[in-house]
Amino acid sequence: MRKLLFLLSSCLVSQLMVAQIEPDSNGDQKKKKIDNFLFVAFGLQSCGINGDSESYDEALIGFHVGIGIRLLELNDILGIRTELNYSTQGSKYSDTYASGKVMLNYINLPIVLRGTSKGGFYGEAGVQPGLLVSAKDKYNDETYDYKDYINGFDFGGLLGVGYQKNRIGVGIRLAQGLSNINKDEEDYKDRNFVASLRTTFSF
Repeated sequence: MRKLLFLLSSCLVSQLMVAQIEPDSNGDQKKKKIDNFLFVAFGLQSCGINGDSESYDEALIGFHVGIGIRLLELNDILGIRTELNYSTQGSKYSDTYASGKVMLNYINLPIVLRGTSKGGFYGEAGVQPGLLVSAKDKYNDETYDYKDYINGFDFGGLLGVGYQKNRIGVGIRLAQGLSNINKDEEDYKDRNFVASLRTTFSF
């Protein structure tokens, strides 16, 4: 799974390089400026963990930041986009013995199919593989490494809506995890959930 995410990331970079050149009228290659091809993204997000563990009972506030490209334009309305984001996730928890929060940091690679109206409104749907960077469990003012208990690979689906005017875009995106984040707990299946309010700036 790590190799898959690495390959997808490499494809993002190579597509960025290739899409900047096109043959001219003489058959030679020249640099091509594609409007709004590359974009940066930033979002504030409400993060939680849902599933079998009832102790995850309160959301954490996190963020994501990254870069993205218009990977493929199918027509004037539909296109495929991909991003490479750093995302802070997790959840607060409480039970009989303790209360605290689990803080999970991921490198995510969302890939979405976006449909855009002539007025600039859009809807999108896609998938989001991710690699765990770090995991911390904090309770009683002490922080512990929790990475040994969390799966290194995460996979989810996402939906979003928004509006883009010229180079600035604003939107809401929901990402629901589909894979179990617990590494050794087969009886307890828990999944990430993130609701993001995000903005993008295109080049």
